[in-house]
Amino acid sequence: MPKWDHSVDLLVIGSGAGAMSAGIRGSDLGLDVLLVEKGETYGGSSAMSGGVCWVGNNLHMAKSGITDSDEDTLTYLSHITQGEVPDSLLVNYRDNSKRMVEYFAQKTHLHFMPLTEYTDYYPEAPGGKLGGRSMEPLPFDGSLLENDFNLLHPPAQSALIMGKMMITAKIAKTMIMLGFKSLCLMAWLFIKYAFRYPTRRKYGRDPYLTNGNALMGRLRLSLKDRNVPIWLKSPASELIFENGRAVGAVIEKDGQSMRVEAKRGVLLAAGGFERNLKMREEYGPKPASVEWTAGNEHNTGDAIQMGMKAGAGTALMSEAWWTPVTQYPGSKDGWVLVVEKSLPGGIFINGLGKRFTNESAPYVDVVVEMYKDHQKTGKTVPGWMVFDADYRHNYIAGPVGPGKALPDKTLPRKLRKDFLLKAGSLDELAQKLGVDAPSLSETVKRFNEMAHEGKDLDFGRGESAADRYYGDDRVSPNPCMAPLNKAPYYAIPLFPGDLGTKGGLTTDADARVLKENGQPIEGLYAAGNTSASVMGRTYPGAGGTIGPALCYGFLAAEAAAKSEAVLVGVQESAAQAATG
Repeated sequence: MPKWDHSVDLLVIGSGAGAMSAGIRGSDLGLDVLLVEKGETYGGSSAMSGGVCWVGNNLHMAKSGITDSDEDTLTYLSHITQGEVPDSLLVNYRDNSKRMVEYFAQKTHLHFMPLTEYTDYYPEAPGGKLGGRSMEPLPFDGSLLENDFNLLHPPAQSALIMGKMMITAKIAKTMIMLGFKSLCLMAWLFIKYAFRYPTRRKYGRDPYLTNGNALMGRLRLSLKDRNVPIWLKSPASELIFENGRAVGAVIEKDGQSMRVEAKRGVLLAAGGFERNLKMREEYGPKPASVEWTAGNEHNTGDAIQMGMKAGAGTALMSEAWWTPVTQYPGSKDGWVLVVEKSLPGGIFINGLGKRFTNESAPYVDVVVEMYKDHQKTGKTVPGWMVFDADYRHNYIAGPVGPGKALPDKTLPRKLRKDFLLKAGSLDELAQKLGVDAPSLSETVKRFNEMAHEGKDLDFGRGESAADRYYGDDRVSPNPCMAPLNKAPYYAIPLFPGDLGTKGGLTTDADARVLKENGQPIEGLYAAGNTSASVMGRTYPGAGGTIGPALCYGFLAAEAAAKSEAVLVGVQESAAQAATG
């Protein structure tokens, strides 16, 4: 028998939403659980995300007076996944994600509130809803984590207001327009921020957490209640098998290799491979980059590769949770343009000066169309977001705040010189972008004509309620369209980014990793972006990543807890063989 340096019931590789969900549920089922994390902080991409969780017919919808049903949820998921995901798996997610949310509400610090106006991404599809299925975590006081607060992965820079504080998704929609109401709200937020100075000074960061930081802070506090440890700076390098069953892993800790036994199983929940250029170029569309992603810097596909080495099957390896991004000068992360793409007065163009998609469409679809157009033209990656002086005055553009608050002359020189291109005319802008000037002028002319009528005859921008969620209700007849007719004109670079890859190891309804022949690998589980998404190639709504991660981490722990009889049987067989 091998010598073990450490022994637990359930070994969880990763520290994001799926990993912590498994840690909590496993502990509550009586398992001795250990989480190991490659990075120096915990939370992974989940901590950098919006923290939103998508669950159909959830308990918070009914409390908010929003009507939903299990039938509508299944109808919707079945429709948008286009038959690529068996209904049995969709039913499994539908039923168990509801159960998971209710369990956390009763047993842990993780509490959600419904985003009642945040629509599904395809609300007009059969079974689609205009709000409520997406839920965000309640704000959280990070100081409750004490020493573990500074070990929580910081939020994405794009999630911070003026680089200082976080706000909820609900408040963010109000803040976008920067009108009188939002200015008053911002003033109040900064007053509260100022009063948090003593705690900010103590920890070196603002303790008021929202979005993914609130999600992971609440989960981490729940783990602390259960004395579930996390080993940081402890990457897994190899899985250990006995008789075809995963029984542990080699963990690099404090400069030494440790053999950690996992009596009930190993859960792989260490994210995708968005930061692995070799894998991206092998599996995904081209051109590819590891700098356009908004995913965690340590997500290099290690867990997926370990599973593949063990004979696991894979699926959806060419897919990601796509989103258009821009690139801040000197940054190695994508700055997501989830809001900007829907605001009136801006358009996305390729290198030929032409629009190629409905900019306001679900962000996953915008990038899919971006790559399709690049295959045709070879001129779409990178592209450009083009807007006029009115847009610049009223709205955000990546890291650039609205001109009414931050005029051009107040912007850092790096932004003005290396990022935000500005020109007195469309022809001059075309020259700076290296695109055909007549083509750009014709594109803008046609868009302006359609904007006046409120009808995008080319791509249908603003027709869906999902398009209009981040539109400007003050603009009519289409809140997502306004003419670009006021100089100066501006442009920022546009890239096909992502929130993480979504292809990975194939799993069953219990999150067990499956071989290429469909048979389970005993003792091995996967959740989150380490596994192939139950959502297929689509994105049901905000939280379509976090919801399944939480759910399948939860289910993996339950399956591992039930595996004792199997494990005992293996041990008894081995003992009988040894005694002859």
